[in-house]
Amino acid sequence: MDRWRFLTSALVILVASSVVAAQPGGPTIAKFTITPPVIRPGDVAEIRFEYRDAQGGLREAALLARPASGILRTSVFQEPVNRVIADLPPASEGVVVAAGRHQSGYSPAQNGTKNYYQLQVTDRAGRRSNVLEIELEIRF
Repeated sequence: MDRWRFLTSALVILVASSVVAAQPGGPTIAKFTITPPVIRPGDVAEIRFEYRDAQGGLREAALLARPASGILRTSVFQEPVNRVIADLPPASEGVVVAAGRHQSGYSPAQNGTKNYYQLQVTDRAGRRSNVLEIELEIRF
């Protein structure tokens, strides 16, 4: 029983450390999508989300990904999203639309599994937003 409690505690700590809490009064993000809603290795995808209450506009996004049997890591989509954010005017609300390419190195064992994505933004005042999450199925 003690081993089970230890493993459960370790899992809770790992999950908690991967998410940074939103700051009160920080920006809000909504309607996070990646289309098409399936992953085809090497294909182009559109990443889209809305934001509001961003003081001075957005500074950056943290876009993380985790395959079904892996760990949370920086998504290949983070860089294209941040390039779009860098070109935005300092508006308190708006829409971010970026294009990126899915990685091409999926193994046959990953076909039919899902990737989990997590998005959080920081405004120019350094305040963090809420966190949005989606899952996409991998199909070859």
